Amino acid sequence: MYEMERDVAIIGVGMVRWGRYPDPKRPDEYPERTMPELAVEAITNALKDAKISWRQIEAMVSGVYLWVNQQAGIHGTLSGTAIANLMGYTGIPIVSVANACATGQSILREAVLAVASGECDIALAVAADKSAFGFFRPQSTDGKSDIDYMRFVMCGETNPAYWAMECRRRMYEAGTTEEDLALVKVVTSKPAPFNPYARYRKTFTMEEVFKSPMVCEPLRLLEICATSDGAAAVIVAEYEKAKKICKKPVYINAVAVGTPTFGDPTVRLTYLSSNIRPGVPTLSESRNAVQKVYKMAGMTPDNIDVIELPDNSSWHYFAYLDCILNLDPGESEKLLRKGETDPITGRIPVCPSGGLGAFGEAVVAQGLAQVCELVWQLRGEAGERQVKKDVKVALAQTYGYAGNNAACIVSKGW
Repeated sequence: MYEMERDVAIIGVGMVRWGRYPDPKRPDEYPERTMPELAVEAITNALKDAKISWRQIEAMVSGVYLWVNQQAGIHGTLSGTAIANLMGYTGIPIVSVANACATGQSILREAVLAVASGECDIALAVAADKSAFGFFRPQSTDGKSDIDYMRFVMCGETNPAYWAMECRRRMYEAGTTEEDLALVKVVTSKPAPFNPYARYRKTFTMEEVFKSPMVCEPLRLLEICATSDGAAAVIVAEYEKAKKICKKPVYINAVAVGTPTFGDPTVRLTYLSSNIRPGVPTLSESRNAVQKVYKMAGMTPDNIDVIELPDNSSWHYFAYLDCILNLDPGESEKLLRKGETDPITGRIPVCPSGGLGAFGEAVVAQGLAQVCELVWQLRGEAGERQVKKDVKVALAQTYGYAGNNAACIVSKGW
């Protein structure tokens, strides 16, 4: 297993409020903003948090804006240089990276490796996205080679359709109920009113969830996250330098990227079938990423005090909690019912940010948003959504389209 040559810590984080830019119904809250403009605000907030200047950043890794063909053109693909152009070029190395929904923590990994290797002492990871609202649509009309077009237009396989099939399978195998699915939304919405960066800052009841329209049986509208615009930035530094810069550096124990194991029965987005091999678990990319960070950090699930996971739907909440805690199917539902995963008061708080249900997914930025929340929780700066237990170690995990996954473990570095 790779060991970092130098220790690395987070010295600053910054975000913008998730939402729709512009929002005709709320123009004062959500004015017209481009992808680079959202990123600049997030970077500015992170620099302010770290109490350093833009010129002190020695390397930058940017998430590639996903909807490039539809909105931003070449500046979406070369997002890093587009963002740096607004910040002011300083001659530093800039790399733009695409890894679907796993982009956020994937670029954090690249920034960490740049510092750990000795290439630089301070690096920035930043990602911004202006999502296509409603269902994520294919970016071409090529019915011969674009598998995304084939599954979406020719087969009607939208993202919620995939999730609904996986959810129905889980209900059959693990006994998950419709009440369990609704309870995910009720529980994860508890901290939402207290998160200034969340788009939907309200709580929901079981009755409200059950009254929401059925999108793709058995998943209802309030059991599936929206799509949003958003941006987040994380600044990392060599650990000894980090301790001199800030009072509460957040130590990066591990960060890793995972891909599937051949034979995994999961049918991933864009594909219509899978290769099945006996003994290979579902969602192996997530399990591989999570097991990597546990091994790198020398930890187990018992060490984790708080979790941020990708609750794109209620099914995701259970499936990815299984992966993170090494649980058998059905055990995550039991934890939720007992209140053990309550985001504020639980034994293992999950999604104290409010999760994707409160934010909506700004695809490439979401992984960094998770890290921002964990930093605030570790520092004790989360306000009314601060978890009640003493948080020393935290884990974030996010999955991506077509079999990408990333995870990280962070802890108090002071």
